[in-house]
Amino acid sequence: MAFLSSFLVLIALYYILSHRCTTAKQRSWILTTISSAVMSLCSLPMFLEYTRARGDLIKVPASTPWTDGVSRFFQAYLIADLTMGVLHYRSKVNLLTGWVHHSIYVFIIEYAVRMNWSHIFCLCAIMEVPTFVLAVASLDARLRSDVLFAVSFFTTRIALHVALGVSLALNRQDVTDGSLGPSVIMACIFPLHAFWFAGCLKGFFKRAKSQSPSPAVSHDPVIRPASLPPGRPSTPIPSAPGSYPAMYMARSSILSRRRSSLRLAMRTRWDQLGLWKAGGRLNEMQRRVRAAFPARESVYEYVGLESRRRIIRPDTMGDGLMDDSFVIGDVQPSRS
Repeated sequence: MAFLSSFLVLIALYYILSHRCTTAKQRSWILTTISSAVMSLCSLPMFLEYTRARGDLIKVPASTPWTDGVSRFFQAYLIADLTMGVLHYRSKVNLLTGWVHHSIYVFIIEYAVRMNWSHIFCLCAIMEVPTFVLAVASLDARLRSDVLFAVSFFTTRIALHVALGVSLALNRQDVTDGSLGPSVIMACIFPLHAFWFAGCLKGFFKRAKSQSPSPAVSHDPVIRPASLPPGRPSTPIPSAPGSYPAMYMARSSILSRRRSSLRLAMRTRWDQLGLWKAGGRLNEMQRRVRAAFPARESVYEYVGLESRRRIIRPDTMGDGLMDDSFVIGDVQPSRS
């Protein structure tokens, strides 16, 4: 009964709140936000008892109908999230954190309830606090706090997870009637939490690196001669004309820097591959091949296409004047 009522309430809340979301990503976090908030609040009594007992699981109250109902609520959320995901945000339900994660937890909850270990599951539900922080930030980016998420994640899903796993294994005779089931489950889930936390740290470092101040770049970059092959002049990149608008000038400056960087990278790559030397060797080979062939005039003379010249004697000229000079005339080559 608790499962069915929770499932119907979650579906109704989704349809009531979904029209406030403009993207599929936001809609995919509606049920997660509700579930993580409910589970975090419901786990507080168990967590307070655990801290009051200084980490002694033996003093934590055993399962009750209330802890069973809370566990069934989370089970209903898992099914509702997959159902709404198939219908409304299929692209946001991936294989690992969607189908595999939700399906495994459905069976874990069923196993815990049937073994009267729902109080242990409710105690572990305090690990939904970082999920709530992440869900709220996904719905409204203004509420995002990377530090709060990282601290809550490490406190609950790393430190508390290890403490509970060790305590369950050491006190299994009094807490789980000698069963290693809960401690084994905790040990199997921990690598996934560690993987997520490692991804969180990588994101921190990446954002910190991207936000670090970069050195000033000249608006008129010039390729340094040292970076070019010998004999190749540097090529300055002119800046945008001062008469252009400021926005266009900024864009033109960015494009100029990109073009110069691309040109420099291409020339550096050519140097690494030795393409300049290969081009020089190819030119030298062409020169030698041309030198091996006879001159053009020799070929013309051989085939009869040379420009033959005839000497016109002065005494054959119409005016009859005698002179020591002579006239040279060109005769067109014959077609024979």
